Amino acid sequence: MNSRRGFKKSKKAFLLGFFSLVLLHFSLAGAGTKTASPKLKFSPGLSSIQQENQNFSVDTLHEEIAKVISGLPSEHPDLLPLQQNPAWENFARLFKASWEKANTRRLEPMQTWAASELAEVRAKTKTVFYPFGGPDLLTAYLLFPEAETYLLVGLEPPGNLPEPATFQHKSIEAYLADLQEIMSDYFQKSYFITRKMNEELDERKINGVLPLVCIFLKRTDNIISEIKRVEFDDSGNPVESDYKLSRVRIKRPVGFKITFFKKDSNRLQTVYYISCDLSDERFTPSAKFYLYLNRYDHWTCFIKSASYLLHFKNFVNIRQLLLLKSDFILQDDTGIPYRHFKSEDWEIQLYGRYAKPVKDFSGVEQPDLKAAYEDKTRVKPLPFHLGYHWGTNLDCLILFKRKAKAVEVPN
Repeated sequence: MNSRRGFKKSKKAFLLGFFSLVLLHFSLAGAGTKTASPKLKFSPGLSSIQQENQNFSVDTLHEEIAKVISGLPSEHPDLLPLQQNPAWENFARLFKASWEKANTRRLEPMQTWAASELAEVRAKTKTVFYPFGGPDLLTAYLLFPEAETYLLVGLEPPGNLPEPATFQHKSIEAYLADLQEIMSDYFQKSYFITRKMNEELDERKINGVLPLVCIFLKRTDNIISEIKRVEFDDSGNPVESDYKLSRVRIKRPVGFKITFFKKDSNRLQTVYYISCDLSDERFTPSAKFYLYLNRYDHWTCFIKSASYLLHFKNFVNIRQLLLLKSDFILQDDTGIPYRHFKSEDWEIQLYGRYAKPVKDFSGVEQPDLKAAYEDKTRVKPLPFHLGYHWGTNLDCLILFKRKAKAVEVPN
């Protein structure tokens, strides 16, 4: 990651540079005279919001920045000039339309379905583990909105929220266009395309996963309480530090932790994103992140659009760990192969329709899963679309509920 000395300056110089630069790049629509830079007054530190039973601190700086990149109005008057910029207005309009369309077609039906079909799972779920989920907090959150902790894992860098140095090398239009590009794919397909993430999440563009996770938090009416950097020591203990721009790229596993809350709630929730290679070459029983995960007694696992990685011989360690630690597994056909779930160990409920994997993936068709879906007495409808079959809407989800703790894990 690039060095960002500006982050260490005083809050006034920090924020003044950000918005002065935005005003330097863009004039307000119809303005024919120069406009003086506003005097920024809000604190980059923590404020407090009084809840019914508890005080929660708020990271006011990053909370306000998260609103702006989410296409939502900031409540602070000093951000009004930015929101009057035609580029931001157009971004906000397009983002709102895309969100509303996705909400009607996928998000609302998914929430209604989950409230009924996942009621027992929700009641027993404290931690949602989403391997290969990347930035996709939204799906996990809407399926399990009451979980205490969400643990997302991907290869993409954790990244940073926009800071003044970010805009010294590109315009606000370019940053917002990059956001619009990557989010449009997600809204249409329900997953992020790996190739585009490699391009758009580069530090010279969107700069990692953090902006996308913050967007999902703001668009689900959550408030950011705190952001921390997360690394791991050799024993697998998480080591937290204050969020700041990193001078060097830290080796995996590395990520961030965000604590957040809803305005009408009296409890905090947490989302972790960890950048980590889960292949057997890196994810060994002595690896830092393996040791960390192995401390969990149980979790609810969610897997979708996972490139069928758990079907291959070089992802045995993470597959075994998921089978040992999961009380519930909700996945599509890209998750753990169906043959690894024995009826004496798991209750199995099928949803939707099974279809042959899309042409991007070969050698991962599952005849046993296809046969299971042919027994219509075992299958319930899936009233929304999720995953790789977005073009044909032949979607499937499978819910596995553990019957007993001891499970014989196949190699």
